Amino acid sequence: MMYEVKNTFNERKTEIETYFTFLSEYKPVNADDDLFKILKSNLLIMLYNLIESSISNAIEAIHNDIFLNTISFNSLKKTIKFLIIRNVSRVKPGKFVERINDIALDIVKHTFNKKELLSGNVDRSIINELGDKYGFSSNTNYANTKHGNHLVVVKNKRNDLAHGIFSFSEVGREFTISDLEDIKKTTICYISEILNNIDSYLQNREYYA
Repeated sequence: MMYEVKNTFNERKTEIETYFTFLSEYKPVNADDDLFKILKSNLLIMLYNLIESSISNAIEAIHNDIFLNTISFNSLKKTIKFLIIRNVSRVKPGKFVERINDIALDIVKHTFNKKELLSGNVDRSIINELGDKYGFSSNTNYANTKHGNHLVVVKNKRNDLAHGIFSFSEVGREFTISDLEDIKKTTICYISEILNNIDSYLQNREYYA
């Protein structure tokens, strides 16, 4: 399962690297080139999509791993039990009853909704919180990742663009190519290391109580 998550991550990483190469070679018409600003803003959107898709896919992989290995609800960490019970309240009773054969096993899979997990708000603090609740490490190599410090910038700027608070030109104006390269590198490294942590967590079945 994490193999598929990492494959998707690598595909999107390649798209970002290709786009950044184009961006870094772009020759602005003048110092106030609006197209260049728009292109720079779009990189932040791509980075945010990488962050959210990678983390939501990885959390889904945890639930799938627990379900496919027929791990009983009773055997899970207390913090994971709490998450599952909280998710139950979001499922319509009729659908819940239809899907459940063995509640101690099926509750893990059929109460998880990936679409409701992050909804445009993932940054380092959210990933740390998920690590605490599920039990995977959120530690990374600071020299390469800055411990995900740039994720809050990516998230905030993405939300500014998504909600129309600022235009693409206004956001793009704030960043040089050097700024964006640093944000890109550290963000990609951070997410890569988090996915490796979750892969190790699953291999060792650290969701057990």
